[in-house]
Amino acid sequence: MSGLIRLLCAALGVTVVAQWAFLWRLEDIPTGTLALLVVLNVGLTCMALGTVAAVWLAHRRGTSPASNAVTRWLENIDISGEQRPEPAFRVDSQDSELVAAAESLVARVHRYRDKLLVRHQRVQRLLRNVTDVLYHIDADGRITWITDTVTDMLGYSPAELEGLPLRDLLADPATDFDALVRSPYLVRHPTRIRRRDGSLAWLLISSRRIDDAEGRPIGSEGVCRDGTRLIETQRELNAEKERAQVTLASIGDGVITTDARGAIDYVNPRAERMLGLQADQAIARHFDSVCRLRNDEREEIVTGLVEECIADGEAREWDNHLTLAMRGPSREEYALKVTISPIRDDAQAIVGTVIVLHDITRLQQISREMTYQANHDLLTGLPNRRAFEHMLDRFLRDTRNSVQRHALCYLDLDQFKLVNDTCGHHAGDEMLRQISTQIAARLRGEDTIARLGGDEFGVIMRNLSLEDAAAKAETLRAEIDTFRFRWEDKLFRLGVSIGVTAIDHQALSASELMRRADTACYLAKERGRNQIHVYHGDSDETLTWHGEMQRMQQISEALEHERFSLFAQRIQPLSKTETDRPGIELLLRIPDAEDGLDPQNVLITAERYNVASRIDRWVLENALALIAGAERRQARIDHYSINISGQSITDEQFVDFARDCIERSGVDPGRLVFEITETAAVTNTRRAGELIHSLRAIGCRFSLDDFGSGLSSFSYLKNLPSDFIKIDGKLVRHILDDPIERSIVEAINQVGQAMGLKTVAEHVESRALLQALERIGVDYVQGYHVARPMAFAEIADELCAPGAAATSRPAAPGPADA
Repeated sequence: MSGLIRLLCAALGVTVVAQWAFLWRLEDIPTGTLALLVVLNVGLTCMALGTVAAVWLAHRRGTSPASNAVTRWLENIDISGEQRPEPAFRVDSQDSELVAAAESLVARVHRYRDKLLVRHQRVQRLLRNVTDVLYHIDADGRITWITDTVTDMLGYSPAELEGLPLRDLLADPATDFDALVRSPYLVRHPTRIRRRDGSLAWLLISSRRIDDAEGRPIGSEGVCRDGTRLIETQRELNAEKERAQVTLASIGDGVITTDARGAIDYVNPRAERMLGLQADQAIARHFDSVCRLRNDEREEIVTGLVEECIADGEAREWDNHLTLAMRGPSREEYALKVTISPIRDDAQAIVGTVIVLHDITRLQQISREMTYQANHDLLTGLPNRRAFEHMLDRFLRDTRNSVQRHALCYLDLDQFKLVNDTCGHHAGDEMLRQISTQIAARLRGEDTIARLGGDEFGVIMRNLSLEDAAAKAETLRAEIDTFRFRWEDKLFRLGVSIGVTAIDHQALSASELMRRADTACYLAKERGRNQIHVYHGDSDETLTWHGEMQRMQQISEALEHERFSLFAQRIQPLSKTETDRPGIELLLRIPDAEDGLDPQNVLITAERYNVASRIDRWVLENALALIAGAERRQARIDHYSINISGQSITDEQFVDFARDCIERSGVDPGRLVFEITETAAVTNTRRAGELIHSLRAIGCRFSLDDFGSGLSSFSYLKNLPSDFIKIDGKLVRHILDDPIERSIVEAINQVGQAMGLKTVAEHVESRALLQALERIGVDYVQGYHVARPMAFAEIADELCAPGAAATSRPAAPGPADA
């Protein structure tokens, strides 16, 4: 029997120790569960000792008192105490083994208990430092245990939650409760939980079901982590991703991403359409095998763009001459601008690329259209002046590098304005289209024609000498001369003036070549129109034209920079009476002009190039300012003569301008005499009459200048009410030796005086001429013998001197004044 007891003690001891060792090695059970198991194991140990004691009592019942003492000692052992149990009685040899076994068992239990308590304290310290919440629920779904961290996470105290159904905390119990308590495996489930203040928190709960030994669910346990920021951030990222995907699907550019090896991992819908492939057909394939780009300029396939970007580590852009041929039946092509940028990870290592295919097909088409429009005339379809001058530059370079000879023709249609004025611009446009076709049909294939503007055309004749080009130009002139343009019931005949010049190395630029050809065309018009003229730089006509251009440049600069000045020349009365006072004619000068510049030629040039009216306005404004400033000192002056050109006569605004200037100046209109040439007055009789009547209405007077030069009828004097007649100096100059011209001067003087007009003789350059005019009876004389032109202030001082009105100062003959 004693052997059986010893065997039983050994077996129970091994079982208890094994259970404590098992508890020691458990790592993943909650602290509450661990404490429960410790209590259960202590109880099991006590039961083991009780069992040993019961067996022992059954064996020793009726034995000695010592055996009864052992029994009582076993029953009273404090397994949870700190002291080692020692018997307080004498143990005989028969009971010694049992006591030793009991003492050994209790000692082992104490050791494992101490270790478990240390581990329990360590776990508690760890739990205090962990923000996660651990919990346990029973089979009814009620919380039986939960860690203190729930207060920080949800605002509840553990005491408030113990015994509370888990469903009451769930915002979505219908979906979340079963997911948290039904699975026997550890699952992680995002769950919305109600905080104590009523707000919602997102928790990431890892939970599993707990079963008993027979597999029946007895509850569940889990760990909760606050995932509010994480889940909200994830949702924001998902929304951002969705927006990015929608954006990529909506934009007009193709977007492709690749990995670091160039394999495609994303293709947006636009790129699918451009490539002619579905996304799954392109994914995992190398970019070069899917997107076949061609360089149109080099006519070669372009590859390695992704590798080049990855090697450089920088974004690259290719926007010149790249074309993508789309797969599929249509084989549509796209002109592209390709941008490739590297994609980097957190360590700045390149993990792929993003490729943007920007379709510039329409842009290139618009660019080509704009280029065409910028270089072509929309009416005729011919190259315009801009393109023509670029071509001239190329031909000019050719002549410098080779012995080739070319020629330039400048064509200006005659009578084109008649078509526009008669039938309107639609007729003029149609005529230009027909005439351009006519000219082009008569040119060689290597020749070039362009419309330079209006009714002007340019032609480049390749590989022709100047003589051959002139002959070809004559053929064109004759062809256009035979051309007839019909519009409705009207038939028009045109002509053309053509200037021809050589394209040679002497010309410095295309603009100089154009200037030469334009000069030759101008001279052809001057010679009567419908002619050709070949440019020679040393011809008299060319030199004259260049002189005129130089004068025009001087006029433009003088107008722009206020470089004109006003001189004055006395108009002397021949009468000796006290009432007759001298007049002054204001004359225009350009102080900085070259020596020998004839003022008369300056005005002729100004009228030819339509700037005479601007000069008249400048003269009138400045003359009135001078007169107003010296009015008190010039009481001896009868009148001031100011010249008006023919262009001012036809200018409808000039009358209002003149009246406004006179009113603002304060000058007495009765002392102003406006001089109009006879030719201008006769050419524009109606407008001249209106001008004279308007300004005479405020007191101004008028003088017909150069009367007799046009040999016009005296009847014009009736239609042009004037106050003075200035006899042309060309007639006055020869009255001493030409009886006919003397008779003309006498007739003009007699008719003028008979009509109550004062007569003035110009270009009086000698005493004999002065005396002859006195005998004829002319009222006033003007010329270098009377007085030279001088600055306005000087002549004012001279006329204000005593006896100045009756004094004439002889002077040597000089050039005519304007």
